Amino acid sequence: MTKAVILYELAAADDTRFSPFCWRTRWGLAHKGIPFSSVQIGFADIPELGGSRRTVPAIRIDDMLVEDSWDIAEFLDTRFPERAPLLGCALGKGAARFVECFTDKVIHPAMLRLVSIDVFDRMNDEDQRYFRQTREEMLGCSLENAQASREHTIHAFRKAIHPIRLTLSRQAWLGGELPGHADYIVLSAFQWGRLATNFQLLEDTDPVAQWFQRGLDLHDGNGFAGTGVWKPLRTP
Repeated sequence: MTKAVILYELAAADDTRFSPFCWRTRWGLAHKGIPFSSVQIGFADIPELGGSRRTVPAIRIDDMLVEDSWDIAEFLDTRFPERAPLLGCALGKGAARFVECFTDKVIHPAMLRLVSIDVFDRMNDEDQRYFRQTREEMLGCSLENAQASREHTIHAFRKAIHPIRLTLSRQAWLGGELPGHADYIVLSAFQWGRLATNFQLLEDTDPVAQWFQRGLDLHDGNGFAGTGVWKPLRTP
């Protein structure tokens, strides 16, 4: 019998789970219909989990620790083959890997410039120090300067995600007729923005915004679920 699944994930000072990588696994577990308990950790706590990757999300199941959202998705498909697949066939897995790379290298850096200070303000002091140091190295400027120009950079962001818009004009989900890990990867990026800021990232009429709303409603509204003191910071 499978023991209870524990999900380790980053959280804001008010306990809101906003990490986009952790949301990939949250949606993946919901997709598989696997109940889990969530444990809040900070950046400094990650090495204490004992994993080799030293990253989150991480899940503990059957006395094993599995790290990294992609590796977790593969593990869940292998461990629970009778449940709805996240990645599917080899071709589907390859397409989802492209979506992951596009999200990590295009969407996330652009999103960070839009929400950098808003995310920072919601962290505890220890996480703030780590976040400022590492993210300012990525940005090449201060968090304040990155976010200060977002009234202008938002237009570039909306243009950069146009491939998603085009895909959704031809099919209901990035995964095709049904959602899968590819959808959860991108949904999680927008979930990060939804929970981190009150700044409007998408126009209401944008097909991407409408797809995101459908994603929030998946699996009995899993996108609205949370643990501890859950405080949605923006009404979708």
